Amino acid sequence: MQSFAFDHVHGHIYFAQSKVGSTNGDLWMTRADLSGKVLGAMALHGFDHGSSMAIQPDTSGSPYVWLAGDWRSLSPDTGPNSHTICRIKYSDGGLLDYADGAGVRNFPVRLSDFLDCPRPSIDPYTNRLLVRYMGTTSPWRLALFDLPAVLDKGISDTTPVLAMRALPTNAQLGLSDSDLFQGVTSYGQYAYLSYGGPPAQPSDPAKPSYLVRLDMNKTGGSVEEVYRTRAGESLPGREPQGMAIWRSSDGPRLAFGFSSKISGSPDQFQATVFYKSQLTG
Repeated sequence: MQSFAFDHVHGHIYFAQSKVGSTNGDLWMTRADLSGKVLGAMALHGFDHGSSMAIQPDTSGSPYVWLAGDWRSLSPDTGPNSHTICRIKYSDGGLLDYADGAGVRNFPVRLSDFLDCPRPSIDPYTNRLLVRYMGTTSPWRLALFDLPAVLDKGISDTTPVLAMRALPTNAQLGLSDSDLFQGVTSYGQYAYLSYGGPPAQPSDPAKPSYLVRLDMNKTGGSVEEVYRTRAGESLPGREPQGMAIWRSSDGPRLAFGFSSKISGSPDQFQATVFYKSQLTG
């Protein structure tokens, strides 16, 4: 698992999984109920590493999935990465190849401070699209848009932006360089991010992982909260993977996931999702 998101209308959760051994941006998209029972899956070729995704529910029960796309190297001396945001229609048993173009709606990021590596998330309460990206004016940035405005005008300097800010560096967050970015989501004026990494071996103790809360109305290195979570520390090879807002019948929940390696030869992994009902403090 690399990320996940909820279809709150139909009570489903969707997981993006990087295909083991793939260097071509190949993903599995899995649909499950809220108890974890797998209901269906589809294959995606040439899209991304899957490190962030979003679900836009549809009345048909087959939602739109937002994720990064165009997984390729821009020059011979750079590694592959994704360079745009795209939207697809989920289909049980389906297969989409990014290079074919069919069934893929692209949203190139044409912000003047955009450099590369966009990552999408949708707030299911406000219907806003949050994009994390590598910026030209700071290493990493966040931009928040109304989703209907993006569908109408794309992601550019001419699209009304609700909020935009730089992300604090790991040093400003009090984290080490080995505490990797692992997910992003938003609720109202706040953005939430996940940081951490896997142990060297699945049998080693879990490394620390952190949840970070930022105010989108503030700028620069400002930080609202950095919270170390011990959820799932007994999982073998525990690595933080993904964040999403769960619009549950009991109110908003901040969900965050972990991947754990449960066996090898072949490698098999388990996805576990935890949540916090108290989103601040």
